[in-house]
Amino acid sequence: MTRSVVIVFPEWVDHVADRAAGRERIDTVGDTATMRRFEAMVRTITGVSPLVEVEGSGTVVFAARGPSRYFGGDEVLARHLDEVCAVAPDGLVVPRGVGIAGSRFAATAAARLALSRARPCVVSDELTAEFIDALPVAALGDLGGIDGEVVDLLGRLGLSRCATVRDLGERALIDRFGEQGRRVHGLVSGRDVVHLAPGPPPHDFAASVSFDVPLVSVHGTVGAARSTVETMMARIAGFGQQCVRLMVTVGTDHDEHSERLWGDPRGFSAVDVCARLHAQLSGWLVDDGADPDAPTAGIVRVGFVPVECREALVVQPLLWGGRQENVERAARSVAMALAVGGVRVGVPKWEGGRDVATVWSLADASLVDLSDVGAAERRVTEGDGAPRAWTGAIPVPAPAAIAPVPPQVRLVDADGADVSVTGRHDFTTPPASVEVGGSCLDVLCVAGPWPVEERWWDPRRRRRQARAQVLVRNPVAGTGVLLLVAENGAWSLLARYD
Repeated sequence: MTRSVVIVFPEWVDHVADRAAGRERIDTVGDTATMRRFEAMVRTITGVSPLVEVEGSGTVVFAARGPSRYFGGDEVLARHLDEVCAVAPDGLVVPRGVGIAGSRFAATAAARLALSRARPCVVSDELTAEFIDALPVAALGDLGGIDGEVVDLLGRLGLSRCATVRDLGERALIDRFGEQGRRVHGLVSGRDVVHLAPGPPPHDFAASVSFDVPLVSVHGTVGAARSTVETMMARIAGFGQQCVRLMVTVGTDHDEHSERLWGDPRGFSAVDVCARLHAQLSGWLVDDGADPDAPTAGIVRVGFVPVECREALVVQPLLWGGRQENVERAARSVAMALAVGGVRVGVPKWEGGRDVATVWSLADASLVDLSDVGAAERRVTEGDGAPRAWTGAIPVPAPAAIAPVPPQVRLVDADGADVSVTGRHDFTTPPASVEVGGSCLDVLCVAGPWPVEERWWDPRRRRRQARAQVLVRNPVAGTGVLLLVAENGAWSLLARYD
C-alpha cells in the first residue's frame, strides 16, 4: 500500500463546490479573507511536502512516504502537521483533521474522525482493511466521490457497511454499475492509490492563455480565461474522457508563479475549473501588503495541464426508468441556446416564502454545472437553505403559469354584484363568475378563501390577503383552475393551473 496523508479543513470544505453548483456566482466577490487563509495554510503544508493536491477547497492530500521518513514516522508527522495547521497567519485558530492511512479513502475517513476526536488519527497498514470494512456505505459518496444513486441503491439492497460491498466481488459490481462499480470495489478494497507525481498530460489537452495587458482582478482573470477553459474541456470530452486531476499555473509580469494541483473524483466541468481558478486567485492575488508572498504585478499567463484523465462514465439506465443521457441532452440544448447570443437561460432555484411569484427564482444557466444531478436536486429542494414549509403558502401542486404582473379581475355573484371577503375570511356571497380581460367565465367550484397575514406588527410593511382557487368553464378551452387573491378590496389573477 502507498500511504496517504489527508488534511481536512471543515471551514473551507465545499466552498468552491458551492460556487460550481450555482449556490454562489463564481464571478462575484466571495469571502476573500477565508480563501487567503486557506492559501496560506496550503503554502505551509508545501513546506512539509512540495507536491500536494487540493480536493474541493478544504481537503489537502499528499503521499506520506517521504515526509514520514524525514520526520521519523507517521505519528510524528501527523502531530507536526496538526501543530503547523493549528493557527492561521492572522492568528485565528483553524479547525482541522489530520489522517494517515494505507489508502486515500481510508485517510480521508481518518481525517474526518480526527475532527471529532480533536487529535490526529493514524491507521496502520495492518488495520487499514478493518478500518475500511467498518465504514458505512454512505462514506463511499461522502468521502469517495461515488455517485449518490449508486450509494443509495447499495443501501436499499441492505448493504450497510463497506465490508458487505467488498464481499460482493469486483465482477458483480462491474456488471451492475460499470466503471462506477470498479471504483467502488477499489475503494472498499483499499486499492484507490493515486500517485501524485505528475507526468506528461494525456494527448494534447494542456491549454494556456496569455494577456498583453496584466490583469489585477480575480474576476477579470477568470472571465478572460473562461473561453480557453471551455475549449479545453470540450476537447477532452471529444475524446470520450473526463479530467479528474488538473494543474493550474498562474504567472505574473514579474515572473511570480502560483501552482496548484486540483482533484475531483467525479471529474471537472468547465464551471468547476473556473471556480477552482477563482479560489486559487482569491487566496494569492492580494493587494493590501499584508502577505509577503503576494504577487507584485498583474497576471499575464494562466495555464491548465490535465494531469489525469479517465474514460467518461458510460451511460447507465436508472433503476426506475429514464437515462443519465437525458441530463446530457438537456445540457447540450442549453449550450446551443446560449451560443446563439442574446439568449438568457435560467434554471429554477428554491427561494421559499408565501408569494407564489417569488417561491422560485432563476439562476443563470451559464454559471451552473447542468450535468451535476445532485446539485440540481439541491437547488430545487434546498436553494440557499430556505425552509420548505411556510404557513399560508400555496399548497401543492404548484401552478403551471404565474402572472409576472397579476391582472385585475372581478369576482361576482349571480346578481352581478362584487364578491368580497369578510373579516372572518368568508365570501360575502357565493361566487358565480369571474371577469378576466373582457371574458366572463362561469365558476363551477371554489376552494377557500385562505387568509394570509404577514408582518402584522409592522405598520409600514404589513400585508393582508385572501386567496382562493376557482374552477371555471371557458367556452373555448374548457375547464381550468385559477388562483385569485383579494387585497385592498380588489381581486387579482395570480396564477393558472393546467
